[in-house]
Amino acid sequence: MCEGGRVLEARSVSRRFGDREALRSVSLRVQEGEIVALLGPNGSGKTTLLRVLATLLEPTTGQVFLDDLDAFEDPVGTKAKLGMMGHRSFAYGHLTLLENLVYYGRMYSLGREEALTRGVDLLERVGLGHRSNDQARILSQGMMQRLSLARALMHDPSVLLLDEPFSNLDSTGCQIIGEILRERKERGNSILLVSHDLTRISALADRAEVLVGGVIGRSVPVDLVRSRLKEEYGCALEESGPR
Repeated sequence: MCEGGRVLEARSVSRRFGDREALRSVSLRVQEGEIVALLGPNGSGKTTLLRVLATLLEPTTGQVFLDDLDAFEDPVGTKAKLGMMGHRSFAYGHLTLLENLVYYGRMYSLGREEALTRGVDLLERVGLGHRSNDQARILSQGMMQRLSLARALMHDPSVLLLDEPFSNLDSTGCQIIGEILRERKERGNSILLVSHDLTRISALADRAEVLVGGVIGRSVPVDLVRSRLKEEYGCALEESGPR
């Protein structure tokens, strides 16, 4: 069980794909009201770890806990507390933006009226209120990113797992998502995000964990991320700004 306000925890998680070990005994904690950045070069296992934490991929060894739940003993209860934004939008192109959100809300047992209200509110919050009746298939990549975050928030999760949330966004989109993450942090949400955007990370995260070769080293204070990543870990991280 998790203790002392600890919300999300991976304990000695390993994951193999055939002969390749993508994660090697990874342990990680994200506390209530904390934003943690997960950094590392391409191929270091960051997306694999997020998928394990989201119970989308079972670990070869190790355990994942969310509050007092063993995630893989109670995957339904775990998913009800998790919101994930990955590389895929999971949007249905033939549905409108609002219809997509209502569909996902209903999947999480929201009543239709509640799902409609929450969908409208979230579309406004991510700056897509004026596009609510457009089909998702005509959205730009940046707009789809905003819709993906709205989808991840539909069931009001306590934990957010975000894989490159600032990808394909212009400065306005980055600002909107940054504001939403700060709001969720203030509400006590636990947030783990993968990003190469060191500028955004430095402004948002409480600390950074560095994953290299499937292994997490010690935490890096967020104000020292820039100076110590390359010096201590040799990470060839590409620093990117808003796009």
